[in-house]
Amino acid sequence: KAFAYIGKYGKLVRTLSVAFAGDTDMALKYVLEGCPKLQKLEVRDSPFGDSVLRAGLHHFYNMRFLWMSACRLTLPACREIARAMPHLVVEVFTSHTGPVEDNDEFVDTLYMYRSLERPRNDAPEYVRIL
Repeated sequence: KAFAYIGKYGKLVRTLSVAFAGDTDMALKYVLEGCPKLQKLEVRDSPFGDSVLRAGLHHFYNMRFLWMSACRLTLPACREIARAMPHLVVEVFTSHTGPVEDNDEFVDTLYMYRSLERPRNDAPEYVRIL
């Protein structure tokens, strides 16, 4: 219910950090649809998944960054977003040492941001830029 209130009354919200909250993807959709000035969104340890990424496509270009960690995001969905939004940098992280593998089903962290330059070239091996 809190996310519905944020979406309804948060027209001027520019930065939002959420942890251990929400029960369905619909909760975060309320925020994305109801907060047109949202620039920075950080979500940690919440049950949000791939459908939020797909539903938020038309909002992400207006944002400076989206950080989602310990959520339910899959590598195929992150790739889909990267293909659909070529002017955003989409990075995925894993908690294990070594590179992000194609058979890694879930990503530990998604970091998506606008960049005037090309994607960074100093990413450690546990970060894959899609």
